[in-house]
Amino acid sequence: MKTYDNILELVGHTPLVRLRTGMPENGPEAYAKLDFLNPTGSVKDRMALHIIRKAMDEGRLKPGDTVVDNTSGNTGASMAMVCQVLGLKAVVTTPVKTSKEKTDLIRSFGAEVIVTPETLHDDPEGFYMVARRLAKENGWFDLNQYNSLDNIEAHYLTTGPEIWDDTEGQITHFVCGIGTGGTFSGAARFLKEKNPNIRTVAVDPEGSIFAELIRHKRIGRSQPYKVEGIGTDVPTDAMLPELVDEVITVSDRDSFLRAREITRTEGISAGGSSGSVAWAMEQVAREAASEALIVGIFADGGIKYLSKCFNDEWMTQHGFLPDSEVNS
Repeated sequence: MKTYDNILELVGHTPLVRLRTGMPENGPEAYAKLDFLNPTGSVKDRMALHIIRKAMDEGRLKPGDTVVDNTSGNTGASMAMVCQVLGLKAVVTTPVKTSKEKTDLIRSFGAEVIVTPETLHDDPEGFYMVARRLAKENGWFDLNQYNSLDNIEAHYLTTGPEIWDDTEGQITHFVCGIGTGGTFSGAARFLKEKNPNIRTVAVDPEGSIFAELIRHKRIGRSQPYKVEGIGTDVPTDAMLPELVDEVITVSDRDSFLRAREITRTEGISAGGSSGSVAWAMEQVAREAASEALIVGIFADGGIKYLSKCFNDEWMTQHGFLPDSEVNS
């Protein structure tokens, strides 16, 4: 009889599924690692579990303590779930652009959610600075996913090894969105230690500063964008630019339309950032040799964006969906 002691034992070991949408005929094989099959529906379960469990093992956290962090939604849900199981309290700050599905999911685990204005990173009223202030004022444990090296370690220990093992070491290209940078950095570091020739491709939304920082080693000016979970307006310690071989910038429109297309043609429920990665995987596939093997991280699924990129009215309102395609 195969059973599990609690839900945390189901974090990780997500599958690779062949991706065909947008891929060139007779081109390389491309696989999506479906990390939205983690318990709360995102890759962030790995990081939250690793950081919190490590802190408890080292005596920096004990049952009854409070954990706080800022989030675009997924980390908040992961943190809330882990805290609930391990007897901790969770307080989450998130910007107003975060989808209702994600904020409701965080609250469903019993966490407190503080919604902040959509503003600059260093604004005292923004989600990042509010989380730092609350941690300092109350003596709470600050998960601080943007700058935690344990964020990188979580993926070095799990995501990277899983990809290597499941492809039997045949992976040639690794494609991953960058939000905090932890998923990319941890998995890329492991894979390059196994084979330095693996090409690592970071995916950044238009408006984020990461692409400019990686390409030209300078910090540009951020602009608003709608896709959630990837991109930033400040550098993060969890992002290691030296591990990036190439960065691909993707527009909101291409991200959302590709997510919808994959869902409708392949039955893979892909969130907006997964659409970004899929679009970038196509660009990689068009340049790669036919014998290449591409793996991309699908960090979360479409069910968290039913009111946004899977809503025709929202898509049309923001200029992403021509009227002729509505309800098509």
